[in-house]
Amino acid sequence: MKELRVLLVDDEALSIDLMRSLVEKEPGFKVVAECSNGKEAIARLRRDNFDLVLMDIEMPGLTGLEVVEKTQADFMPAVIFATAFNQYACQAFDLHAVDYVLKPFDPRRVSKALERARERLAATDYLAGKDMPLAAIARLRNVSQIQSGEQLSATENNRLPIKDGGHTYLLPHVDIEWIDAAGDYMCVHAQGKVHILRSTMKDLEAKLSKEFVRIHRSTIVNVRKVRAVDTLPKGECLLYLDDDVTVRVSRNYRSAIQHLLS
Repeated sequence: MKELRVLLVDDEALSIDLMRSLVEKEPGFKVVAECSNGKEAIARLRRDNFDLVLMDIEMPGLTGLEVVEKTQADFMPAVIFATAFNQYACQAFDLHAVDYVLKPFDPRRVSKALERARERLAATDYLAGKDMPLAAIARLRNVSQIQSGEQLSATENNRLPIKDGGHTYLLPHVDIEWIDAAGDYMCVHAQGKVHILRSTMKDLEAKLSKEFVRIHRSTIVNVRKVRAVDTLPKGECLLYLDDDVTVRVSRNYRSAIQHLLS
């Protein structure tokens, strides 16, 4: 059985201790890191690989929901949310969270949540990207969920048509900051909102204007929105955008942003 790597995120030390004890009672799970706030969690998610994150929602600074929103899809593991407040339950389940557990923790309920996570991670469709992972759809604030069966086409005035039933919104390219993908779904980040639509990365990339470049197998960025660049070992880079968003450039795509480093 594969041992699943778990990240714990909570601003309360007692909650972290309890989370750890409950997780480590379950065979096949190993707690490999702990964070006390959202910013630490984002930094750790960008640096290391995890299979699952068990994360509080209500934390000072960034909430657990915002951690998911600001993390590049390729680096966001499956998520179980934890909180003392039950008003988030419907949102979490509607947006396909693996599970949602209330504080104070019921050991049996946590065990059930971990088993659900194990099943989700083991599912063939999930691993193949056919089932949308949480990071691609759990944008719990200011999210526009749009699924279009038609191919995307760019208009001559640099706007991206986003269809919602009989309504089409023309999103100016200049407003788009970055795009990440999960299977055939694209998450278009623009002015604090995330528009989710159905398209392949190849089709969408072909329709966007020249300031959009591929920086990862599932990420496109508007280079005009890049505020700073950090170089990393092994040829990778981090791009800093507005609103504390950071996206990673893989080694294979570094040439796409090389002009920013000149």
